[in-house]
Amino acid sequence: MRDQCEVHGSFLHNACFYPVKYWWLEKVDQTLSGLGVNAVRVEYLAGDQDDGDEWTAGKVRLADEQARAVTPERIAEIEDPSMRESVTTVLSWIRTAASRGHGIIGFFH
Repeated sequence: MRDQCEVHGSFLHNACFYPVKYWWLEKVDQTLSGLGVNAVRVEYLAGDQDDGDEWTAGKVRLADEQARAVTPERIAEIEDPSMRESVTTVLSWIRTAASRGHGIIGFFH
């Protein structure tokens, strides 16, 4: 699958997640869920947890609909700057993939 991504996909900025702290991904998911974005989970992008069903084009499209309700003011209310950056990054992944009709495969480096 990775070879298909290298041919057909594109890199989405993910520097704020490296080095990967797996416990952090769950916290990002909790924050996104609190903002109303729960169609996908960041935790499933790491390791072998994702069976390909979590970040499909359809689920990313639904997450994009949810993300549209998240205002810049709500993001600014996130106290932890690292969490704010992580949430902003994930929302940008969702918007980018949804605008192309794509899903997202996972963390590769």
